[in-house]
Amino acid sequence: NNTAPHKDIALMGTIFSYYGYKTVYTGKWHLDGSSYHGDGVPDGGFEGEWWYDGKTYYEEMKKEGKKIPASRLEDMWGRRVADRAIDFLKKNKTEPFVLVVSFDEPHAPSNAPEEYLNMFDSGKIKKNPNFNIPLTGKPELLKIQRKQNGEMTWEEYVNSQQVKKIYSCNLFIDMEIGRVIDAVNETHGEDTAIIYTTDHGQQQGSHGLKEKGPMMYEESCNVPFIIKYPGGASGAVCYSLASHLDIIPTMLDIAGIEIPESMHGTSLLPVLKDPGVEVRDFAHIGFHRFAINNDGMGGFYPVRCVTDGRYKLIINLFETDELYDLQEDKFEMNNLIYDKSYEKVRNFLHEAILEEMDRIRDPFRSCWWHNRSWRTDRKEYYYSESFNRKKPKGFPFQPEAYYP
Repeated sequence: NNTAPHKDIALMGTIFSYYGYKTVYTGKWHLDGSSYHGDGVPDGGFEGEWWYDGKTYYEEMKKEGKKIPASRLEDMWGRRVADRAIDFLKKNKTEPFVLVVSFDEPHAPSNAPEEYLNMFDSGKIKKNPNFNIPLTGKPELLKIQRKQNGEMTWEEYVNSQQVKKIYSCNLFIDMEIGRVIDAVNETHGEDTAIIYTTDHGQQQGSHGLKEKGPMMYEESCNVPFIIKYPGGASGAVCYSLASHLDIIPTMLDIAGIEIPESMHGTSLLPVLKDPGVEVRDFAHIGFHRFAINNDGMGGFYPVRCVTDGRYKLIINLFETDELYDLQEDKFEMNNLIYDKSYEKVRNFLHEAILEEMDRIRDPFRSCWWHNRSWRTDRKEYYYSESFNRKKPKGFPFQPEAYYP
């Protein structure tokens, strides 16, 4: 967070504008390296007319003499983001387009219009078995977070103002997303794919933890991912693995554009055509710090994680590693990292992490990910086998790397 991508990274707007698409982005932009809410400057190859990051919104509200946080529906950032998306959809009649609608509000402080605040029944919220369970066998950093947060009973939690705001805000944003989808269906319903996802989940008391960060548990990492594909299966549920890394390759494949070697993900188009198909063996998750501007939240804590759908291995570089059997232990309560009966699958997943870190040129790769307290058969090294290799080939508009 708050760190701009390297200028050699091709972003979505740049990619699709090169191939003749009108590219539009409205809402939260977290990639310019300035602050949480952006600098107000259109970026990423997206056009400026509908650009509406946090700074743009704040400046507009200030000009109108209105206070933030807003309480009226028409003044909410999410409502105005949706309005801009709908305006674009109605005005763009014929050009092929990529539209990104990025809502911030489900995120803390979870602001919602007044009329949404009493629309949900907290009694319907289900208590997970791992709510406030002991952190036996878990990393020390997570124990520190829990200690600083303090303990809260389920009754205190579920009836708290925090939960009231979270659920009210999510309901509000669901309605705004619905408005955008309705506009797509009205204006471009026959030939437009819709991809819905979010960047992360929330612990919400699971394992006694809050928020997200250096924890690889399902509550934080297993996020919604829904695609409407023209001509694709309707109402189908797919159980194959998918990753955010797959979004741009999937979009390229739908558009009939060659996917370059530099893309880390894989296309999900085969899955959209047949939900029973699987296109990847593993999904990878990573973390190293929360944000440059929030450097006091958890600090530097490198993590690499992999799941094959059933098992999940978590390498917490500085301390306790974790292994879970998601079929037998859905709520990740029993750390199996030293269990001899799981040694084979553990080492198999470990190799998958190391191979992926090497494949994608992970800037944090080193021999310390190899040698763990539960595995010492890996050799130490200073120069890896991939030392000084050339970068993978990118898009046609990107210059070839020069190696004298």
